[in-house]
Amino acid sequence: MDTYDFYAEKAVTWLPLVIVSVIAVILLLPNSRKKFLRLQASLPTSKISSVAMGLVEIQGTLIMKDALVSPVSKEECIGYHYIVEDITKDKDGSYSYHTIHRETRCNPFMMKDDSGTIDVQAEGIELILLKETHVRSDSQKRYTETLLKSGQQRLLVGYADAADGIAFIRKDTGSNILGITGVEGIGVWNKYQPLLRSFMLTWLMISAVIILILSQ
Repeated sequence: MDTYDFYAEKAVTWLPLVIVSVIAVILLLPNSRKKFLRLQASLPTSKISSVAMGLVEIQGTLIMKDALVSPVSKEECIGYHYIVEDITKDKDGSYSYHTIHRETRCNPFMMKDDSGTIDVQAEGIELILLKETHVRSDSQKRYTETLLKSGQQRLLVGYADAADGIAFIRKDTGSNILGITGVEGIGVWNKYQPLLRSFMLTWLMISAVIILILSQ
């Protein structure tokens, strides 16, 4: 076996292990969405009228102050997450989608629970685990939007601050978190996420062991 064939064989042998390692890194590396999910699972839900200064979780009804017009349905809303994807079709007739644009816009709004209301400074907010509100496609592109609207029940994690003795919520500069999600969806996530994470880690370890055995 010449040098080229030797290294080619090694590359083929180790490629699956490299792929598994990359997947593991992606799953385990922190990002803002994972950080939000971890924080909301550990933070107690505070009553709006008695939030302490610092990182908090609140739950309540959204109240619109100044409306935005959504890009797909042209509805008035508090804010939206908007995605544009290119559509391609292969020779077998299967479609694939490639994101070419995404944006989140949100105006300041208020949240209300049975104890009171609070302003939310929405700059930097992320919409997390929220179902798409509208999807529209043509022959070349797919357009998707997820809306925040008055009357929706939502859970929010952010930083409670105060100005002139009046509390408000803003993005936390330390943890870089201001996230909002659905109440029902996050309940399902909190119930099944530990099982999913355990399954994924177990699968990755078993895959790595099998690949190492086969590469001997």
